[in-house]
Formats: sequence, structure tokens, C-alpha cells
Amino acid sequence: MTRQLPQPSRDSINLVTLLGALADPVRLTLMRAMYARGGPADCAEVAGGVEVSPPTVSHHYRVLREAGLTTTTVEGRRRVVTIRHDDLEARFPGLLAAILTPSLVEPAPSG
Repeated sequence: MTRQLPQPSRDSINLVTLLGALADPVRLTLMRAMYARGGPADCAEVAGGVEVSPPTVSHHYRVLREAGLTTTTVEGRRRVVTIRHDDLEARFPGLLAAILTPSLVEPAPSG
């Protein structure tokens, strides 16, 4: 049996809250990893790249979900997280790509 954890509706996603959630380096790392994957991902697999405790990772996922950035589905003991691409693109066109695409946010190496 699967269930979806509570999240804000599309119309109630707030830009300030969203940007505040992304301001944390761990949450930004999680979002970039999910964005690069392109689809639903197991929370534990994505979090493998960050060096924080499991309770802290759970907190970061909750902040992302409550900000409207992700959807979390519980499947037994497993949690699957998905970026809310359609909702975010409808509310803030181009924002996700601008923030999460490495080539757009990281300066080119100087030579």
C-alpha cells in the first residue's frame, strides 16, 4: 500500500519559502542529485552523497516537501521522492533549471 505525504497545493507554493529551502547546502545537494536523475528516486539512494545523519536527512526531505519542491510517497518502509516539475514550472517557469542545472549556475573555468 502506498500513500503520499502532505504537501502544499500548486497554488500555495510560495517563492520565498521555496528559495529558503534551497538556500541550505544539503538540501541544494539533494535537489541537484534528484534533478540529475530525472525521475522518482529512493530517498536513501539520493542521500548517500551527503554526510549527515539519517534523522537530519529526513528533516531536509521534509523541508523540501513542505516548501512544495518535492512529493514523497511511502511504499512500505521505503520512501520515494519526486521533484514537482510540472507544478513548479507552472508557478515559476524556468526557476528549477536556473537553480539546479550545474552548467547554468557554476562559472566556467578560467584558463
